[in-house]
Amino acid sequence: MHKAIFFDLDNTLVHRNKSISVYSKCFIASYADSLKSVSSEDIAAVICSQDRGGYLSENSPYSTIKEAVSNELHKRFVRSKKLTVEDILGHWLQNFPLCAQPMSRANELLAQLSAQGYHIGIISNGADKTRLATAKTLGAFDSIKQLVSSEAAGIKKPNSAIFTQSANAFGLSPDQCWYIGDHPVNDIDGARKAGMQAIWLRGFHDWPAHIDKPRHAITCLSEVTGVLASSPNKLRQSET
Repeated sequence: MHKAIFFDLDNTLVHRNKSISVYSKCFIASYADSLKSVSSEDIAAVICSQDRGGYLSENSPYSTIKEAVSNELHKRFVRSKKLTVEDILGHWLQNFPLCAQPMSRANELLAQLSAQGYHIGIISNGADKTRLATAKTLGAFDSIKQLVSSEAAGIKKPNSAIFTQSANAFGLSPDQCWYIGDHPVNDIDGARKAGMQAIWLRGFHDWPAHIDKPRHAITCLSEVTGVLASSPNKLRQSET
């Protein structure tokens, strides 16, 4: 019987590019006097080119997204020597999580699933502090009872151990859990290898030819409840 539903965070519960758009306005508001003549769209375009949906390019000269974003913004747009790369890095770490924009229907879905008695959790690669700060921007954050970051777990997706560990922490086995995410390898294949049922959220990554196609795929979070309702192992109200 499925009793828990775990979500990815970026591009599953929050829309990363929309969040970048909001952050770009925040960046200009903070540093307008130190910048060249530039629009928030210009800022967002550079961030998106480095961020790539939360996945640093393998060819990047930088080791992390935060390093790439702070260095490229400084190199391209800063005219005052008073504004340093370190200043921009600190601004990104502090403010980008606060600019998170929810995915369409995310808050409604979280509240609905919680009311139905499901244990709701997040499993996300990244630093624990930023993962929590990002999740807290969700209107239905109180529905989330468990947040597992790769930093805290010491394991990164797609390693199946992070999925197993997250289920076990709530006293469940992976086969009692669903996982919903946008990345074919890190989210869907990783969760499936752990024994979870997985739902792929289309629209952010192409499906690789070398991985078995997903059994469940959606284009909007509003479709999740339909997938759950069709499952023979759905949670019944009398069991919550």
